[in-house]
Amino acid sequence: MMKLSESKVIKALNGLATVALVLYVIILLIKLFSSGVPSATQGIKWYGVYNVKAEPSIKNKVVSKNEGLAKWFNNKVLVSETRRAMVQLRFKTYTELFSLPAIGFQLVYLIYFLSIGFIILSVKRFFKSLTVNEVFTRKNTSIIMWCSVILICLPIIRWLTQELFINCILNLNLNDSGYYLSNGVGLLDTETIIGLVLMAFGFAFKVGVDIKQENESFV
Repeated sequence: MMKLSESKVIKALNGLATVALVLYVIILLIKLFSSGVPSATQGIKWYGVYNVKAEPSIKNKVVSKNEGLAKWFNNKVLVSETRRAMVQLRFKTYTELFSLPAIGFQLVYLIYFLSIGFIILSVKRFFKSLTVNEVFTRKNTSIIMWCSVILICLPIIRWLTQELFINCILNLNLNDSGYYLSNGVGLLDTETIIGLVLMAFGFAFKVGVDIKQENESFV
């Protein structure tokens, strides 16, 4: 009977998790110690946040209600603008960078990336345990449950990151883009569903661990 430690698939997944962890560490170090500011511009630190809702302060074209309805009923292709944008914020002075709103944003921004790193590290630990034939263990149950909790929290942290990002721009009067910015993400996302499913799997896994330990106690 072949053991998990002898499976080429498990070994490959463990190797893939190792590569993902190494790449994550490199990306994290670049984000932490690189300013991100293009060489042709001046600045101390550059941050980019995706899916921010950006509305033009002055609309160039006002579409009448009747025109909109005519397009809806007659056009073959309908395009609904979500006005989601990637907003890049450049801190030009250390006063801006270390202001209270900026520190709050940067702290949550870092927590978001560390949360992703925690998940990658946990996946690596899980596959590592499989390579030594440790499957139904308390450690693996804990790994699964913690990963599910972090996945559920990711959209919340992302929402908070964007809130603090926009708050930082407003409080420091940095918005010279001509757009009105608002939060474009929700508290629930795909990660929430995946996290809930993983949590259910974690509870089932815990039952398997309890049964295994109960059987071993009779031996």
